[in-house]
Amino acid sequence: MTNKQDINAPIRVLLLGAESEVGAALLELSKAQGDIDWVCPQESLLLEHGAAQELAAIDYDVAIDALSLRYALQSDYGKFQATLTAVSEASAPLIMISSARVFSGDNNVPYLETDTPDSAEPYAQALIQSEQLVAKNEANIILRTGWLFSGKGDDFVCRTLGLIQDGVNLAYKDNLLGSPTPVSDLARVVLSLIKQRHYGASNTGVYHYCCAEEISWVGLVEAILVTSSQFDPKAQMEVESLEGAFSEEDGVVVQVKRQSLSCRKIFNHYGVKQRPWRSVLRNLVRELYKS
Repeated sequence: MTNKQDINAPIRVLLLGAESEVGAALLELSKAQGDIDWVCPQESLLLEHGAAQELAAIDYDVAIDALSLRYALQSDYGKFQATLTAVSEASAPLIMISSARVFSGDNNVPYLETDTPDSAEPYAQALIQSEQLVAKNEANIILRTGWLFSGKGDDFVCRTLGLIQDGVNLAYKDNLLGSPTPVSDLARVVLSLIKQRHYGASNTGVYHYCCAEEISWVGLVEAILVTSSQFDPKAQMEVESLEGAFSEEDGVVVQVKRQSLSCRKIFNHYGVKQRPWRSVLRNLVRELYKS
């Protein structure tokens, strides 16, 4: 680890997944701050058999797993988990970014950090396994977040705008509630955790962070349409709900699933406040139409 006696030295951060949406947001947000020195190994290195030995030779203060969120369904994710295990056992703490999708959604209230992840989906199962590996070291942090959007690549906002521009009718199941969260806002929270831990905060374990206000998938699409309609006449459409919150399929009542997260703990321990997502979404859609 770097010399803790020099309080003016930058925090040296090992970033696993620098090419991911979250990794890119962390690098972008920290540019103007100048107090973090990033170490960004290539993604291909993280999948190699000898990755653990190479990373062990690097001097760093904290590691960030920004790759699991995007990579958990890949066929070779097990190779990264081997690297993640080694990093999680190192002397420097690790912050793993995970997802609300580890929960089935059967709760009728937002999930607490003490709730047991219970989703049987393959993506969730891969993340749950990684969380268990990381949690073995009590110095580590697992940070679960909500439905992320960035307006880059193939995320939900970009796909929805593409469908609007193609004139495709929008139809979604309306039985899932969650909290949309801009990747940029998640990056803000991760940077806060990095700095507070580096300068003496001792709280560890599992934390939740997502933006304030939960909404359904259909409601999120409608929010995108409202802003899009200012720039694209094709956005003057309605979203079709494929099923109601309590509809019946083949005689079985389908109840709404809730993947919302309680964020009280991260506020109590780190002073992190939830921010609204709607204003960020509006600005993002506006910028995408201008580009």
